[in-house]
Amino acid sequence: MFTNKANERITYAHRGARAYAPENTMPAFHKALELGAEAIELDVNLTKDGYAVIFHDFVLTRTTNIAELKHLQKNGEKTGIHHLTLEEVRSLDAGKWYAESDPYEQIKSGTVPAKIAEGFTGTIIPTLDELLFFIKASNMLLNLEIKDQTKIDDNTHTIVHTILEHIQKHGLEERILISSFNHDYLKTIHAEMPEMALGILTEERIENPVEYCKQLNAVAYHPCRTFTTADDIKDLREAGILVNIWTINCEHELYAFANWGANGLISDFPDRAGTAIQLVTSR
Repeated sequence: MFTNKANERITYAHRGARAYAPENTMPAFHKALELGAEAIELDVNLTKDGYAVIFHDFVLTRTTNIAELKHLQKNGEKTGIHHLTLEEVRSLDAGKWYAESDPYEQIKSGTVPAKIAEGFTGTIIPTLDELLFFIKASNMLLNLEIKDQTKIDDNTHTIVHTILEHIQKHGLEERILISSFNHDYLKTIHAEMPEMALGILTEERIENPVEYCKQLNAVAYHPCRTFTTADDIKDLREAGILVNIWTINCEHELYAFANWGANGLISDFPDRAGTAIQLVTSR
């Protein structure tokens, strides 16, 4: 399905609608659907016993209550998903921190009522299985980022094959775009399942991105907003490559990138991204 999106505009809810709910949790994904996002962007990591779960960071301190749970601190303050079993991961509270830190000041502004924010307490880290059931039921698209496990363990084979098995089990090959900063993962995926849509994630400029995408059999290019120009987008679009920009929250920037022709706007505020796309496409 992603190969047929060359002329479409898509709002990607970054880690769900994480401005309005705890990132990479089911409340954030449901909020993204409520706000009209066509797609969700999220991150997949592996537990110690090999289960795929939705979580961004390599350590657990920022978005869970692990600091309160000494018995789970297998590697002190640097304890990560990969140090814990699925059962241990599921015992963490991945929602309480949102009300405590108000990361986007949406509670302070009144956009997210305090009672709703407090209600996120007790939210658990979802498994990839749970997320894929939601994607199938909601008819949304998914940009699945594979976190680079080589930074913590050389289990490339394990994470790639675990994810591909889940996608096949749910029959969602056409609704998912797999992206990663580890481009070797993309090569492995293409060799194993050439029909999967791939996206090249990069945080620095790549010389001749069109040619690089072709070399990796990628249908999409995901550059950081800070170095992406209108000419970059034009060249990639003319080559039939989808351009999905991350992470844009400023309304002015959202409008600018939509106006330049970006296919996808990856935002913590999917409602803002949707408005920008609507303004450009309705002219």
